[in-house]
Amino acid sequence: MLIFATVFAVFYISAASTLKKCDDCIPINQCGPALQRVLVDRSPETKRLVRNAYCGHDKLPKICCSEFDITPSILQRNNEYDDSDDIEDHPNVKLLSEDCGEIEGNRIFGGSTASLYEFPWMVLISYRVGRSLRFACGGTLINSKYVLTAAHCVKNKNIAGVRVGEYDISTRIDCTGEGEIRVCEDRIQDRRVAEIICHDEYDVVGMAMNDIALLRLSRPVDLTYSKFLRTICLPVMKSLREMDLYGETATVAGWGTTENNQNSDVLLKVEIPIFSPETCGAYYNRNQRTDPTGKLRHRLCAGETGRDSCQGDSGGPLMLEGEYNGTDRYIQFGIVSYGPWQCGLNAPAIYTDVRKYMKWILDTIKP
Repeated sequence: MLIFATVFAVFYISAASTLKKCDDCIPINQCGPALQRVLVDRSPETKRLVRNAYCGHDKLPKICCSEFDITPSILQRNNEYDDSDDIEDHPNVKLLSEDCGEIEGNRIFGGSTASLYEFPWMVLISYRVGRSLRFACGGTLINSKYVLTAAHCVKNKNIAGVRVGEYDISTRIDCTGEGEIRVCEDRIQDRRVAEIICHDEYDVVGMAMNDIALLRLSRPVDLTYSKFLRTICLPVMKSLREMDLYGETATVAGWGTTENNQNSDVLLKVEIPIFSPETCGAYYNRNQRTDPTGKLRHRLCAGETGRDSCQGDSGGPLMLEGEYNGTDRYIQFGIVSYGPWQCGLNAPAIYTDVRKYMKWILDTIKP
C-alpha cells in the first residue's frame, strides 16, 4: 500500500512550484502511515496539502511529514470518518423519530418474502422512462420529509417521485395470509421530490466514494395513515457508531433482481454476514479489483454465495437488530452501493457505512 501512496503523492507533488521549509523534511516513502491515511480521500484539499508539503528532492521527492498530523480533521471534514462526540447532541437529532425501526415479530438474491408490515420504512424510487414510469432503486424513510438512499440512484437521474407503503408492486391491494389471519393493505402514498441532495464528495469513478444521498419530499408522509408506514432508526448513539459489526448477520430488503434474473413484485429480505475490510479486500483483489487506497475501510462488505443484494436494490438498507433507547429495534447501518456483476457469486456486495455519515445527515436535514 505504501507504493501506491507514494505514486499518488508524487503525482500531486509534480504540480508543486515552491519548497516548504521544515525540520522534518524526509523522503516521501518514509512518511508512509500518515500519508496513506490522508490519501484515502484524494480530495482537492488533500492534493493541496501534499503539494504544499513538498520540501525538496533526493532520488524521491521529500515532504514535511508533520504536515499530515492533521489527518483526522481532514477526514472528518470529508465525512469519511465521523468520530465526533456531538452527534447525540446535534440540534437536528430531534428531527429523527424515536418511534423508529419497530420489529414486526433485486438486489435480493437467495432471499425470502418479507411479511406485510415487517419493513414499513421501505421506499421505492420511480423514474421517468419516456412516457412511462419505472421503479428501480430503493431507499428508507428516516422521517416524514426525508428519504435516505444511494447517490448513484439519484445523481443526474430523471426522478418522478417516491412511493411509501408499498409491498406488492403488481397489485393495488396487498394481502398476506389466509382465512382468519388474512391481512390486506392499500394505503400507499406517492410523493414528488422537492430536493435531491447528494454528498458533495460523491465520486462515481472506480469504487464509488461517498455513495449517499437524501431526498426531501414535496409533502410530508402521513405516518399515522397506515401501520405500513414507519421510519427506520439510524446509528445516532455513540455505542452504535462504535459497534463492531464484523461477523454480525444483517438483513437486506428490496424488490431487486432475484436468482431468476427478474425483479420481484413483492418485497424480499435476506440475511447475510458482514465481513471485515481485510476479508472483503481479499475477495476483490482475487477478482482483480484492487483497493490501493484502502477505500473498503470506509464501507461495509456483506453477502455470501447464494445470498446477496442485487441490481434494483441499490439505495436500500442493510439493517441489524439492536438496542435503541432501551428497546430492540431495526437500525440501518448500511446503504446498498455496488457489487459484482453476477449477484450471489465471486465477491460480497459493498454498502455505504451510514455511521460515517451521521453528521452529514444531521447537518443536511431541515425541519
